[in-house]
Amino acid sequence: MTQIPPPGGSKPASPPPPSPYGTYQPGREGRPVSFYLAIFLAMLLFISGGLNLLLLVVTAGSGLGTVGSEADGTAYEIVTILDAESTSDRILRIPIDGAIAEMASPLIGASGGTVSQVRRALELAAAQSEIKAVLFDINSPGGGVTDSDVIHRMIADFRVDTGKPVMALFGDMSASGGYYIAAACDRILARPTTITGSIGVIMSSYNYGEAAKKLGVETVVIKSKHTPFKDIMSPTRPMAPEEKEILDSIVEEMYQRFVDVVDEGRPELSRDRIIELANGQIYSAGQARDNGLVDGLVSVETAYEQLSEMAGIELADVVEHRRRPTLSELLFGMSSRPPSFEDSLAGLMHSTTGAKFLYFWPGGR
Repeated sequence: MTQIPPPGGSKPASPPPPSPYGTYQPGREGRPVSFYLAIFLAMLLFISGGLNLLLLVVTAGSGLGTVGSEADGTAYEIVTILDAESTSDRILRIPIDGAIAEMASPLIGASGGTVSQVRRALELAAAQSEIKAVLFDINSPGGGVTDSDVIHRMIADFRVDTGKPVMALFGDMSASGGYYIAAACDRILARPTTITGSIGVIMSSYNYGEAAKKLGVETVVIKSKHTPFKDIMSPTRPMAPEEKEILDSIVEEMYQRFVDVVDEGRPELSRDRIIELANGQIYSAGQARDNGLVDGLVSVETAYEQLSEMAGIELADVVEHRRRPTLSELLFGMSSRPPSFEDSLAGLMHSTTGAKFLYFWPGGR
């Protein structure tokens, strides 16, 4: 068949040459931003639901649930640590672990908050009729003079106001301020391996005056002629004899207060005998019992049995008043905000400078 040429006699159009960049393919239309936003929000919702479920499980398994909170939102709860099952009566266990101090003090190994912890627990024990007695489980080398005294007075007032029995049970150690606290209780018991005693007051500081001189460091002190003792206990110069007399008089006064506390709490001992025992010496559990500083050596179970008998009950659940852990602590096992360098430096300076009067056994750190 003969091909008819196009009008004008021109040849048929030839196809265009292939492009060196290949054949063009139109791209797919992209997903809208709202699609990815929806996925992100769904993931957040899923995570939030999981965390809420975790908190619900923790709350449901924490005994009696939240019973109070602080102004900063910190929640507290009652946790059953020994379930008697057949009774509604309770014994409140208050642990005193580590050095006694309301403010954190790395110098004596105190994490802080001891006074507040005891105050909250005793307020709970006074308010709840189900709590028939209180047991202080003490494992402490002692601590601050004032903090120990405040807790002692709180225990004494609680006994008078409520009539509920209070027992002290010593752990590995209950020395100095630990014993000071226990002296306010109705009965003092120790485990057979307890170390106790160290009844007395201590005050210590460092003097680096000679080292400073070798380093070319000079301390300049400006004080009025009317205040010659303003820099007493200065770490950069020797202590004057009259300054030592001043501090000795304060330590002696605090020592006599300690003796008064033991004298009141252990009426079967004469004051002269207490002064013989209150020489700073530590005692084994057996020695403390033989000297009348504790009422007996028992196991934890026996201590609860004796306290139940003192309260006039047969069986009781043993509970504790605890701070509810934060979400970050549940998830990561640590504080939500690590201390900054400035916080650490301030704490170090606060804890290592300045002398403190302590009811404390340094060997128990």
